[in-house]
Amino acid sequence: MHTVVAYGSAHGATEGIAQRIADGLRNGGDSVELWPLQSDRSPDRADRLVIGSAIHNGQWLPEAEQVAESVAKDSGSPVWAFSVSSVGATSTFLSPRVARFLRPRTPLPRAVAAIEASGALRSHRAFAGAIARGDWPGFGRIVFRLMGGKYGDARDWDDVDRWSREILDAG
Repeated sequence: MHTVVAYGSAHGATEGIAQRIADGLRNGGDSVELWPLQSDRSPDRADRLVIGSAIHNGQWLPEAEQVAESVAKDSGSPVWAFSVSSVGATSTFLSPRVARFLRPRTPLPRAVAAIEASGALRSHRAFAGAIARGDWPGFGRIVFRLMGGKYGDARDWDDVDRWSREILDAG
């Protein structure tokens, strides 16, 4: 099966997750293309599409939103989507208490909701990313510390691998 794994990344954490997903799908026998999302390029020649983006201010990056809108309007392929932010399904770089509060209250990003409304979305997964000093601007750093944030890499590679296997198992 031919799969396109496309991603929008701001600081590299989303790119790393996309690479891990692509590797998992290749190891499972897929032919995989991996490429960064750009507004002038849309994945159109895949048996399945995996698309993901970093989350900024609750939404996908603009270039990822544009491609997702295009996919929602004209996707002949099933779509798996992933979002990367401070709180993932199984990990976070915020305090566990804040994560427990935020997880059930986090709506789907607009881009993912559009793909879901089109009927093409098979699954959406939230992953925590990585954060370094300086990734959030001045006031954001204060809020980050108040929410119990810790700098570092919170990506749960076992969770990424499990999700990759779910994609393969779905056929």
